[in-house]
Amino acid sequence: MNTPFPKDRHFNSEGLKIHFLEWGDCRNPAIILLHHIGSQAHVWDNFARNMSKEYFVLAMDMRGHGDSEWAGEGKYTTEHYASDVDGLVHYLRLDNIVILGGSTGGRVALVYAAQHSKTVTHLIMEDVGAVRPASISRGFADRIAAGDPELDTVEEWARQHQGQNQRISYEISLHNAYYSVKRLPNGKLGLKRDPVIQRDFIPLELWHYVEQTTAKFLLMIGSQSNIVGKDQQERFCEIRPDIHIVTIEDAGHIIVQDQPEKFETTIRRFLAS
Repeated sequence: MNTPFPKDRHFNSEGLKIHFLEWGDCRNPAIILLHHIGSQAHVWDNFARNMSKEYFVLAMDMRGHGDSEWAGEGKYTTEHYASDVDGLVHYLRLDNIVILGGSTGGRVALVYAAQHSKTVTHLIMEDVGAVRPASISRGFADRIAAGDPELDTVEEWARQHQGQNQRISYEISLHNAYYSVKRLPNGKLGLKRDPVIQRDFIPLELWHYVEQTTAKFLLMIGSQSNIVGKDQQERFCEIRPDIHIVTIEDAGHIIVQDQPEKFETTIRRFLAS
């Protein structure tokens, strides 16, 4: 059954209350969706709704994001996030999983798939590689350390999210903004994320996890993004000669927002293959 709205659910992982959205029939194959750093589960809503006719779709708020509890300093590594995915899998007794992650969520998906090769059938990474260079980690950490904006309305946050990106519609930005912010004690609207996540946003090399993967593997790259360079693409192909690497034209880093129809079509073709 294709459900127009998800169920809001929670489970406990390492003492934290983790929020997730549930779409579709639990008897169908499961897809777990992991959002981008600083985002939240509703970023997948349109995609999840479309996929829920054939799949049991689960979108997590990673710890420290959205409506999940904050873990505190030192507990936001890629492996910590992956441990919460394992908690969800055990909570719902899932098997034969498709796992899809965007940006940081893609690295979490990679780690989980490598650690649980008997559980994951398909791994999909959206515009992210196995390496996070120091320049990217420093840039993100500096932005968060400087403090998030505090704005008056959801509409202002929608425009803030949209920025100069004309590929994403204002409607999508507004939808995401609605679920990304909360009312602060001073009456302003601020982001739903733990500011200390930046302290674990450090340089990474995860090639050893790529070497451990056995799931069918799709890497999606935005043509207007420079996150996954040719050097990383070549290394992926060396380790996993069977990997599918697809570049989505006229898309930046968050392909699901910039080109939602191409994003869905590419994933459906991959899963059907």
